[in-house]
Amino acid sequence: MKNYFSLFACVFFTFFCLTEAVFAQRGTGTQGELVKLASPLPRNTDWGRALDRMAGEWARVTNNAVRLEIIHDGREGTEARMLSSMATNNIQAAIFTSFGISDFCPAVMTMSIPFHIRNDNEFNEVFKEIQPILDAQIRRTNFHVVSWSNNGSVYIFSKNQVLVPDDLRRHRLASSPEATSMNSVFRAMRFNLVEADNLELGQRLASDMINAIYQIPLAVAPLRLHRSVPHMLDLPIAPVLGGIVINRVTWDKISPEHQRAITNVTQRIVAEFDATLPRANANALAMMRRDGLTVNQLNGTQEAQWRTLVETAMPSLLGAMYDRDIYNRINVILARIRSGR
Repeated sequence: MKNYFSLFACVFFTFFCLTEAVFAQRGTGTQGELVKLASPLPRNTDWGRALDRMAGEWARVTNNAVRLEIIHDGREGTEARMLSSMATNNIQAAIFTSFGISDFCPAVMTMSIPFHIRNDNEFNEVFKEIQPILDAQIRRTNFHVVSWSNNGSVYIFSKNQVLVPDDLRRHRLASSPEATSMNSVFRAMRFNLVEADNLELGQRLASDMINAIYQIPLAVAPLRLHRSVPHMLDLPIAPVLGGIVINRVTWDKISPEHQRAITNVTQRIVAEFDATLPRANANALAMMRRDGLTVNQLNGTQEAQWRTLVETAMPSLLGAMYDRDIYNRINVILARIRSGR
C-alpha cells in the first residue's frame, strides 16, 4: 500500500504507463531554483494535468525564480525509492501517501487506523485539529509538506462475498510489502496476507494467487480488476491521506515570500482536485456495478464485528504502530462529531 494507497496512491499505481519526463514550464528569465517532483500518477490524467498546471503556477507566482519539473508516470519507482532520491537530492520533491510520509513522521498513520474514521466529513473535521501536530513533527525532519490531500477511502474487493471478518479470513488478501503498518494491523486481526506490488495485482488475481484486495474504487475500475474480485464490502476501511513533499534543503533555499506564494497556489490546486474525487470515485463505482460488481451491504451486527475486531487489536498496536496521544485526541473529536456537538 506504500506504493499506492503508492492506497494516494494506494493510491493510483494501477494507472502506470511509462512516458518521458518533461518540463511543465520553462522559465524565460534567469534559471532560478529547479525542483524536480516525482509523481506515481500518469501524466495523461486529471491529476497529471493538475500537476502540470501547478508547475506553471509555481513559475508564475515566483516570477520564474522557482521552476518545477514534473516526472510523471512513476518513473522514480516506489515511495521508498522516491524518499531515498529526495534525501540525496537527485529529486527534490514527490507525491506520497501516508505510508511514505510515515517513514519520517510515523504518527501520520494514526489517521488511517482501519474502520476508525468512517467518512470524509469525519476525516476533514479530525484532520483540521490533527494537522498542526503532524506539521510540528515534520518541521523537525529533513522534509516539508507543501500540501496535504484527502483521496477518499479504500474498500475491500473480493472474489466471494465478504460480510464479516471470518469471510475475509477465507481469502488471500493482497498487500504491498512496503505497507508495514497496515500489514501489522491485518496480521493482528488474523487475515491471510499475500505480499504483492500494485503492479502485480492483475496477474496475481488472474492466477488466483490472491483473491482479495483493498483499493479505492477509482484505482480498481480502469484495469477492470473487479472482474476478478466482483464483490465489494460497503464499509470504508481507512482514508487515503497523501501529500506533496519537498526536501528541507531545497525548501530553505526559497525565499519566505516565495514559500508563501508556492504554498497558497499548491494548496488551492490540490483542494480543487480533491473536491472532484468523490464524484470520480462514485462514477467508477457506478461503472463497475453496471459491469457486474456486487456491493454487499452490512447490517448493524455485521458492521459491529469489524469495529470490535479493531478495538480488540488496538492495545497491542498503540505506542508501537500508532501514536497514543493522537489516537486519544481523534477519539475525542469523533465522539464530539457523532454526538452532534
